[in-house]
Amino acid sequence: MMFQLYFLYAHCILKIRKGGEAVRQKTETLSERVAEKIRQYIIDHEMNAGDRLPNELQMAEYCQVGRGTVRDAIKLLRFEGLVEVVHGSGTYILKPKQKPIAASRWEAPNLLGAFSPEELPDKALEFSEVRLMLEPDIAALAAANATYADCRRLLELEAEVRQKIQLQEPHYEKDIAFHLQIARCAKNEIAYKLMELVVKGIPLFCRVTNDELANQTVKFHHMIAESIERGDVNGARYSMIDHLNCIRRRIIEELERQKTMEKSSNEF
Repeated sequence: MMFQLYFLYAHCILKIRKGGEAVRQKTETLSERVAEKIRQYIIDHEMNAGDRLPNELQMAEYCQVGRGTVRDAIKLLRFEGLVEVVHGSGTYILKPKQKPIAASRWEAPNLLGAFSPEELPDKALEFSEVRLMLEPDIAALAAANATYADCRRLLELEAEVRQKIQLQEPHYEKDIAFHLQIARCAKNEIAYKLMELVVKGIPLFCRVTNDELANQTVKFHHMIAESIERGDVNGARYSMIDHLNCIRRRIIEELERQKTMEKSSNEF
């Protein structure tokens, strides 16, 4: 009974959100309408977590659409965390996922303010090492837990970062929002709070690398977002590692360049 109440609540929230978005998006796709029918079917038939939905052909007949449209609708429901597809067995209702993580009211301290300008390249390297400890596994969690709505927002932010870079406009804020959205997709509040602190270093990375990695950022963000959207846990993890290693290598090059310059100036 509690599961049915939750599902009804989630169903109502989705309808309210769609109503609020009516001005921005006036029409739903056919697969979205079929997904809505399947949600209603689950509620009407009082289905619980672990129950199996009718097979694809039966759902196509029930919804009066082709089987391909039913597959697309099931994919939407899977992204929302409402169903799980077990190959060779069927589609099953899942237990509700963790509640969405809202933006924190806690203001993460900016640790960079404690260091002099001369120390910043070294601190950028330390920040990159901390990011490598955290972000690959957060990206993997995001691929496992992200809902359809989470993925849509992540892809929107990826496009916004790309547009800013193409227009040669400052992209730090959008870059920070992109990485925070990945943490939000992970559905782990502690990870999100840690990321609120870690992303404070993103403008520093851009400053130390002179924004030379902007085009690389576009490529890696696309790979990460695509992996999370597909639910590819390892793809998300390794794409994030590649992204952060690229930044780390550039910071090391900059540190070596500065040391060479200091050595040359001391010789004269």
